[in-house]
Amino acid sequence: MYRACLDETGERVALKTVRVPEAAMLRGIRREIHALRRIQHPGVVRVLAEGVQDGLPWYAMELLEGLTLRRYVDELWKRNPGTTTDVITQVVSAPQPPSGTGSTGVSFRPFGPPPLEQRREAALERLGEVLTLTRRLCSSLAFLHGEGIVHRDLKPENIVIRPDGTPVLVDFGLASAFGGPMGRESLDVSGSMEGSYVYMAPEQIKGGLVDARADLYSLGCILHELVVGQPPFPGSGWEVLRRHLQDQPYRLSEWVKGVPPELDALVQRMLAKVPRERIGYAADVGAALAGLGAEELPRPPRDSPRPYLYRPEFVGRQRLLMELEQRLAMAREGQGGCLLIGGESGAGKTRVVMECAVSASRTAVRVVTGGCLPLSGSGTGEQLYGEPLHAFKPLLQAIADECRHLGFEETERLLGARGKVLARYEPALADLPGQEARPEPPRLPPQAARERVMRCLAETLAAFCEKEPVLLVIDDLQWADELSLGVLDSLQAGFLGESHVLVVGTYRSEELDAALRMLLAAPGVTHRALGQLDESMVARMVEDMLALPSPPDSFVRFLTTRSAGNPFFVAEYLRTAIDERLLFRDVFGRWQVAAGGDALDRLHEELPLPGVLHDLVGRRLEGLGSEARGLLEVASVLGRELDADVLAVAAGMGDLQELEALEELRARHVLEDAGGGRLRFVHDKLREIAYEGILPERRRPLHRAAAMALEEHHAEEGVPPALYPVLAHHFELAQDDVWTFEYLEKAGANALQAGANLEASGYLRRALELEVQRGQDTGVRVDGSRRARWERLLAEAMHGLSDFEACISHGQRALAELGRPLPETPGGLGRFILTQVVRQVLHLVLPRKWVREDDRQTRVLLGASALAATRLAECYYWRYDPLRMVATALLAVNLAERAGRDAEMLRLYGQLGSITGMGRLHPLARAYFRRAQGEGLLVEDPSATAFGLIVESMYHSCFARWEPAAGKASEAQRVLLRLGDKGELELSEVLLGHVDYYTGRFEEALARFAGIRESARKRGHFQHEVWSTYTMARSLLVLGRVDEAMPLLREAVGMLRGRHDPLSHIICGGLLGMAYLQREDWERARDEADKVMELARRYQPMLYTEIHGYEGAARVYLALWERERVPGQKPPPVAEEAKRACARLSSFAVRFPLSGAVALRCTGRMHWLAGHKWRARSAWRRSARLAREMGMPYDEAMAWLELARTSAPGSPEREESARHAVEGFRRLGCAGLLREAESLNLPSPLGRGTG
Repeated sequence: MYRACLDETGERVALKTVRVPEAAMLRGIRREIHALRRIQHPGVVRVLAEGVQDGLPWYAMELLEGLTLRRYVDELWKRNPGTTTDVITQVVSAPQPPSGTGSTGVSFRPFGPPPLEQRREAALERLGEVLTLTRRLCSSLAFLHGEGIVHRDLKPENIVIRPDGTPVLVDFGLASAFGGPMGRESLDVSGSMEGSYVYMAPEQIKGGLVDARADLYSLGCILHELVVGQPPFPGSGWEVLRRHLQDQPYRLSEWVKGVPPELDALVQRMLAKVPRERIGYAADVGAALAGLGAEELPRPPRDSPRPYLYRPEFVGRQRLLMELEQRLAMAREGQGGCLLIGGESGAGKTRVVMECAVSASRTAVRVVTGGCLPLSGSGTGEQLYGEPLHAFKPLLQAIADECRHLGFEETERLLGARGKVLARYEPALADLPGQEARPEPPRLPPQAARERVMRCLAETLAAFCEKEPVLLVIDDLQWADELSLGVLDSLQAGFLGESHVLVVGTYRSEELDAALRMLLAAPGVTHRALGQLDESMVARMVEDMLALPSPPDSFVRFLTTRSAGNPFFVAEYLRTAIDERLLFRDVFGRWQVAAGGDALDRLHEELPLPGVLHDLVGRRLEGLGSEARGLLEVASVLGRELDADVLAVAAGMGDLQELEALEELRARHVLEDAGGGRLRFVHDKLREIAYEGILPERRRPLHRAAAMALEEHHAEEGVPPALYPVLAHHFELAQDDVWTFEYLEKAGANALQAGANLEASGYLRRALELEVQRGQDTGVRVDGSRRARWERLLAEAMHGLSDFEACISHGQRALAELGRPLPETPGGLGRFILTQVVRQVLHLVLPRKWVREDDRQTRVLLGASALAATRLAECYYWRYDPLRMVATALLAVNLAERAGRDAEMLRLYGQLGSITGMGRLHPLARAYFRRAQGEGLLVEDPSATAFGLIVESMYHSCFARWEPAAGKASEAQRVLLRLGDKGELELSEVLLGHVDYYTGRFEEALARFAGIRESARKRGHFQHEVWSTYTMARSLLVLGRVDEAMPLLREAVGMLRGRHDPLSHIICGGLLGMAYLQREDWERARDEADKVMELARRYQPMLYTEIHGYEGAARVYLALWERERVPGQKPPPVAEEAKRACARLSSFAVRFPLSGAVALRCTGRMHWLAGHKWRARSAWRRSARLAREMGMPYDEAMAWLELARTSAPGSPEREESARHAVEGFRRLGCAGLLREAESLNLPSPLGRGTG
């Protein structure tokens, strides 16, 4: 505190600031400025100026003349001021005060009143003067409480007495707002017990939520000290706190003489332990003191205190709160989780989690609270989301604060390299110590980048909760963006259950969307629904809100019925009644009905209030003044939470008008301060109803004003990405197409980069729809290249959402807009491919500088086309459309080379390497694969490099070149481990698992795919999970463990049901067919084979692992042929199916040579059944030889087994073939086949076909 002079007036002032930027001190002075800047009352110190210097706040207040109440007490009781110790404000975070009466290590003298003969006169015969002083204090407190402010640190040191006898409240460092029950609760939880021990109310000691009655308790302590000479519980430390919590104070009359009984009773009520048993209003205390002869202020204020209601105690949800506290206890033990609470708007969801947060803050749990916000007032009828990951923004800000406070070492522990990834969502992280030296994270494909964000957040949260458990509260999940819900789903699936973190979220049950429904249904998520309050609970609410012991039953019954047990409706009903002066408190502190009479039970008969919440709130808002109503309209356009400066600019009012209107909105509990210069609606229903009340012709200019104000507010540093969708929304409703399209495009691109695909698709689709609509209305369209960009970005978003059909549709439109439509007929497609092949050949032989276009604009358009074609090539691959895949891959690489987009070309070269390799152009394939590794290109993209290695590994596997296949996959793994790309890492592991399987390491393959399955399941990656599930069954089948394989295959089939994945359906069908064959379930085996061949007729082969589908179908048909044939008669009908299946296998082997041995083996059996024994034995010998050359021991042993089965018993050929088969199956661990090979005791030359 300093003495200073104001430059403008020369007036001497008291200037207060904070020297050291310590968090608790900064919070205190900001609260003080916040509390004082709008209070005008002779009993409250005036703020004359405020500002910020070097990042620290300051304010100047009037320099008061007079003495403190502490000095007054000392003089009254004739104590030496030099021997009086000032009471120090205590700030203690988290600890639970000790219970019981055990010693705290500090010695206290016996405490109690003196004997009767030693008692002095009350206030040393100055009782009237003391009561007058206290009554005047009540006037100040009544005004303060009417403004919704609790001092929270009322003590003699914070009261100055002017020379005219007016007591003035000072030092609002702990002041807090209490909005009571009129609107929704806010999630501000200080997590600490603050105040002065000697004067602190019990609820404040417990760290609970405080209201005006905490100040009345402190006032009771002060009045006790004035009358008696000491507070009711003097001393220091925990013993004083224990007495406040547990001991009943002695009556004043037990300390001093001459105390009126009324004063005795008044102080006892003021010092009641439970707030609801305490006297409710400062005005009531003043009225009681007036009855004892106390005088009012020399200059009474012109304005009466505003009436107010109290926040009710927590009622009706105790069971849920107990469950939350149990979950907190589990989180402290490392068993965290996710609990979501649903209910209709106003049901009290936020109050439940607020109570939980307060409870957590008292038990050494770090509490982080936040919520999701809608963008703005409605108007388009569409769901609008905030910035990506905004539900976790408070968590990231808390982590930033921790790092800033503790420095470099803590920053490295909590963030490290992850800081750069997460800084995209909370820019403050980028400015933390050491982060500037960190390199930018490597570029990853969209899905991998999204998974990296989720992983980084989980790892950072794990580090954050190492020192103390964390309660993360997320309010209003119905407005959460898709990425936030995705992260929450990822956390609960793979992290929360074994962490020290409990996530508690709330949502409106009437606004559930598909994404939130999926989260609620996810395993591990606990879901609780809030029901209605019953009549007894509503009665308790009314008691607390009116500070009335027993409200009439008829009134409570009416409220319960009319509100349907909704707490917000109950509060709105009472708030409206008070605002309209239909319900008021008389001079005796009794609630009265304005229509006459004093019976509260007639209130519902006298008040003509509507019975619908919407009409009730509308009525209250209509009662505002014209300027307040105008400001409210602007605020409702700006959204649930808004910047006060932006509101002022958008409203366009004069300073005085704006301040007065804002003050009215605060006073009527429509807006409240949210801290940091921001405002928020007390409840979002108020905003929604206010917005609906704006005339349609008024909305357009209001949205334009809001947009312009937001842009002006960020003119210097530029509009932050978080505001792109907000501005797009405002400009759209202002019908400003130019800026609407600008911000929709920016919002879509930013959301895509952030991994928020659902939001991106919404923004871009809206841009396209609006462009068509405006074109129809005005005849003016945007440039085709810009529409192409929106289509391409939308295709990217749909790809991220795994909607490949939509991705293809938008990608094709993008190419069409750019003048490069794809042919639709097969002939046209063939000619197109030929053209692209010729162009690619020219690009290969010409110098690169001749290929690249010189014109920059041309290169931009070519690059856009290349990006669209690249994504199409990938989608056509997964849709099993090889011709279009080849066409778009060639187009993409030709365009990218002309555009000079080396980064995109790396992935394209990998695809071309695979295409040319499958066309047996191996030298060209090797050249493309070298280019995929960056050869000759001035670009470095580790992700694209890894992709090229994966594609090359697949290429080598197709030709059974197992060593280079494993080598390339392992090389890719090393790159991907550095990048942290788990998706591609799993894919490389899949390729290594296939190498294990085809080279006969079945147990190793089984273990590898089990690991992939677990990893994919944790990440929620469907494709990898289903692949690994049926490939585990593949190994189990050849090992003869069919009973273990069947559940896995059924699980895979269930996962695939309703999904467009022909590859997996074909493989699963073949494997199931072979499993049923081993069980001799002929009908089901035939069923599966038929399904495989039906798919084979519709789709061209795409991947070498499809061999298992066609092999399974062929073996089923061959076994059925053998079973149904009758010697001497023509082959059964199934023989034709067997021949077609073998033909499919043979053609498949031409494309994928690794399947040659299988094709020869099945063809051999077909020849044998047809009676062509020489051809059969020749095919089996060739199969054994080819399998040996390719390093595929299982297929070699199977070929020898076929030869042994069909050789004459006792012949050398049979002996030799059986010996080879036995050796092979023994090495492979195939127990069932080994027994068959050893015995060869078959009932027919072909046996049952169980191999």
